[in-house]
Amino acid sequence: MHDGYDVDAERLAGQASQFEPLSTRVAALHRTLTEALSANGACWGTDAVGQSFSAVHAQPADDVVARLSSLSGRLGDVGTRLSDTAATYTAGEDAALDHLNSAEQ
Repeated sequence: MHDGYDVDAERLAGQASQFEPLSTRVAALHRTLTEALSANGACWGTDAVGQSFSAVHAQPADDVVARLSSLSGRLGDVGTRLSDTAATYTAGEDAALDHLNSAEQ
C-alpha cells in the first residue's frame, strides 16, 4: 500500500518542454489571423443585415482576437511553471536523500 503521491519529475519536465513549441505555434497563428483580418477589413458588410450582424458579433470577435494575443505567453508560462515544479521536486528528493545518507554515516 502506498500513501501520498509520486511525481515523475523527469516526465513532468519532458511534458513542460512541449509548451514552448505550442506557444510559438499559437503566436504564429495569432499573427496570421490578425494580418488576414487587417488586410480584409470588416467582413460584415455595409447593408442593414451586415450592420445588424456587426452590432451583435463584432465586439465578441474582437475580444477573442485580443485574448488570443496573450495565449502564447500564458502557454509559455505554464511550461515554465511545470519545469520549475519538476526542478523543485528533484531538488527536494536530492536534499532528502542527502539528509538520509548523512544520517547513516
